[in-house]
Amino acid sequence: MAHFLPADWARVAQLALPALERLTAEATGTQLLLLVPDANAATALARALAPHASAHGHRVVAATTPARARRLLGAGPAPVVIGAPAVIAEALAASLASLAGVTAVGFIAADELDPEDPALATVLAEVPKGASRWLTALAATPNVELLIERHLHKARRVTDDLMPAAEATASLTEGSTLVLTTVGAPEETLPLVLDEIDVPSTAVVTDDPACADRARHLVRSLGYTDGALVTVTDGEIAPNAALVIVLGLPSGSRWAAVTAAHPAQTVVVIAPRQQRALQQVVGAMRLQPFGAAGTIERARTAEARVRSELRTILSTGLPAREILALEPLLASHDGTEIAAAALRLLEQTRAAQNEVVQAAVRRVREQHQQQQEAARTAEREREPRGGRDGREGRDRGTKPGGFGARGPRSGPPRSAPPRGDGPRGDGPRGGPGRGGPGRGGPSRGDGPRGPRSGPPRGGPRSPR
Repeated sequence: MAHFLPADWARVAQLALPALERLTAEATGTQLLLLVPDANAATALARALAPHASAHGHRVVAATTPARARRLLGAGPAPVVIGAPAVIAEALAASLASLAGVTAVGFIAADELDPEDPALATVLAEVPKGASRWLTALAATPNVELLIERHLHKARRVTDDLMPAAEATASLTEGSTLVLTTVGAPEETLPLVLDEIDVPSTAVVTDDPACADRARHLVRSLGYTDGALVTVTDGEIAPNAALVIVLGLPSGSRWAAVTAAHPAQTVVVIAPRQQRALQQVVGAMRLQPFGAAGTIERARTAEARVRSELRTILSTGLPAREILALEPLLASHDGTEIAAAALRLLEQTRAAQNEVVQAAVRRVREQHQQQQEAARTAEREREPRGGRDGREGRDRGTKPGGFGARGPRSGPPRSAPPRGDGPRGDGPRGGPGRGGPGRGGPSRGDGPRGPRSGPPRGGPRSPR
């Protein structure tokens, strides 16, 4: 079955309830596979499925990234798996997921899926042919038609309530409808909207009962009593409300009820991917983005600064060269248009200069880091590695070409009495060796040197 409705996760979760109710506890693998465009869609749909009683007792895995899919699917089987085709295909390649027991496949937001994606073909090749298949899309685009032809042949088509109300364009004032986009839960934006728009009465409207309950709890936590200043409803809307906040994408009938209440101002809180669907709901009405006061004030300050610079230049007198350069453009363009183009050119030039400055700053920082690293390396190379003179690989008592530094002397330390006070060389040169009285014995006398004993050393000298 092909359902044509926006990517409203509460409604998509309602469509998945029949498949959830058919899950069996005996099966050990995945039974329900929901293919979505990206990680945000997987998280939002898993969040919308969690409160339903049919999902209780069944493990639901939102495979947002390949790493998370490996971690979650490796921890145990999951009856319900939600993820993009590329992520599911990687889990299949790692043998972490088995789709042999899948009984239902859902193509969610199919207008954002690529029917030619090889990952999609890989995933569907593992799904049994007897598994039921259903699809949701905003419109029947060529990609959606190709998906239906290949995987949902002759599927019955159901169109959701998306047609704009006939009175929608005429009943609301132009510019009174603001759009606030959020990637989280829509009710979480209530404090921001209520702080920015201070009105005596506010109606919060949603089609999702669970969202309405969460909104009531949040409003009470902010100090509002339900019904006094802020009313949360999923049904009728009080007429002539000062502010109506619509949480989530409204259906055509819900938007008709909003416009019939004639609110002074309306704020619609939707996900970014629902803007095209909202435009279909409201018809030809021009939607304006919701801007916080702080953001608007900063933008106004920046524009006032630019105008001040222009006034300073104009007060000094108009330069002749610039007038001659722009005067031919006045034949085909208004002066304001020319000034706006010049202002845009100025902003582009300043942005380019700012980028050049930032690149120069990054380059100087990198050079500074390289210089510091080079200085540290040079300092490490200058550090002595042995010896008093700092020569590398040389120690005291180590000869070049030897086997390293001399080890500690073994045995008791050698003791020797102090030498005499006479000058060196006073004793005979051929004195006793190390063990004789020359070094270890008594000190030499100071008397005259006697005749040399024994044969002459080295034999007779040769004449020079």
